[in-house]
Amino acid sequence: MTIGKDTIPVTDIVKPEISETPKYDWPLEVGKTWKYENNWTSQDGTTGNQSQDAIVLSYQEETVEAGTFMAYTIKYTGKTTNSRGYSANETEVWLYAPSVKNFIKLTQHQGDFRYVEELIAYSK
Repeated sequence: MTIGKDTIPVTDIVKPEISETPKYDWPLEVGKTWKYENNWTSQDGTTGNQSQDAIVLSYQEETVEAGTFMAYTIKYTGKTTNSRGYSANETEVWLYAPSVKNFIKLTQHQGDFRYVEELIAYSK
């Protein structure tokens, strides 16, 4: 996958995350809460940390460009920092669809930055 000038192997994106504080705490259920923490290194050597509190808000039909799916709405709130002095509070909302086995939409607010990623096509 290419994002701007960066190329990220899809195998890195779909690689299972082994963590005591994972992005998704299985099994998902409405009302469930957990802590997500992630230490990372970017391609340019910058290191960083994400620390977020997660809560599953709902499980319902959600529509994105690729279609309508039953999905969990998971809200993450916390902070991201990096070795270059960056620090920002953030809120992320992920729509996770079990039938796709991945998220179908991500909305992220990090400081003054807003990012939206959405599934635009899907076939079984």
